[in-house]
Amino acid sequence: MADQPSGGPVTNPHSWADMDLAALQHNLRAARSAAPRATLCAVVKANAYGHGTAPAVKALQAAMTAGDQFAVVTLAEALALQQVVGATQRPVLAMRGALDQQEMTQLLAAGIEFVIHSEWQLALLKRSLVEGVSTPDASLRVWIKVNTGMNRLGLPLQDVPRVWHELATLAEQHGLICHRTLMSHLATSDDLAGPLTARQRERLEALRGQLSLTSRDRISLAASAGILAWPETHCSVVRPGIMLYGASPLLGRTGEQEGLRPVMNLKSRLIALNQVEAGDSIGYGATYQSQQEMKVGIIGIGYGDGYPRHAPTGTPVLVHARGRQVHEQTLVGRVSMDMLAVDLTGVDAQVGDEVLLWGQAWGAQLPAERIADLCQTITYELFCQVTARVQFHYR
Repeated sequence: MADQPSGGPVTNPHSWADMDLAALQHNLRAARSAAPRATLCAVVKANAYGHGTAPAVKALQAAMTAGDQFAVVTLAEALALQQVVGATQRPVLAMRGALDQQEMTQLLAAGIEFVIHSEWQLALLKRSLVEGVSTPDASLRVWIKVNTGMNRLGLPLQDVPRVWHELATLAEQHGLICHRTLMSHLATSDDLAGPLTARQRERLEALRGQLSLTSRDRISLAASAGILAWPETHCSVVRPGIMLYGASPLLGRTGEQEGLRPVMNLKSRLIALNQVEAGDSIGYGATYQSQQEMKVGIIGIGYGDGYPRHAPTGTPVLVHARGRQVHEQTLVGRVSMDMLAVDLTGVDAQVGDEVLLWGQAWGAQLPAERIADLCQTITYELFCQVTARVQFHYR
């Protein structure tokens, strides 16, 4: 999803999203309030989780304090983010690190902070430094990722002390000031009853005791779930991600319950009203058959816009109907590429009435978590799969 359509705004789009940047700032402040002794590394990967990188970053910058920074995953994302960050010179972290020698050279030359999660990446760094690649501020800013139980990326625990000290030696040999951040990632922090989070924290703390930390060195373990539910994991730096966009990372919880506000408020409108007789079927595959006479509305959004195709019959939407009343109604039949069908029996609605698919509007909320649960997915995917047909309105 592009930050803005290149051709400018389209009159009367069939689907759009009201993007609440004040809510984004509120959620950043909520992260700071939950982890008051940590600095924030705001995660804006994947086009700010589908919300638009440039508008999101500019709004977040206005609410940041000294020491806060941004994180993405790829080199391309990091280079683009540097352009958005501009003269503020807020640090940018590339969380996957270099993929090859060329990327390592580019990361160093651009002054982008990066992760080393494997020995082969350390070898890339050594070679770039030997070849004379320098950094803009004569500093080496590296995040050393350790595997404490996620078993995805990260150096083995026993290898970290050697790598930790080797980085300091490398920096000294090449006349650089070494800034190291020890990091790991929690695997089950969304589950408040799970035992793995405590074990991961204990492993990281034991490792910390083996290292010679300086005043420039930091530790980072908590992302959104850790920030909200596991204060013992906060350490020096926390990495808020999904919570910035108003959704809860915790199982069975909504963003509203965590004091968060939705940023993306996805909307469409009614484009047709049909009267359906008892026994008639609705939509592709005739999967839904009416048990009685029904009033059915057709909404101008579908999986071609990023609405989940697997949303089942019974998935809620909010209809802002005639008389300005808000009605929670349910989908009937399959989701089409461009349309949804909704049961409007007993609702005084008309063509053109607006519909909320998730978010908040008209003083009412429809948490994205509810939709994600019914679709057997997560809010991260809902946000990221919104397509370029949806027009974003930032306020």
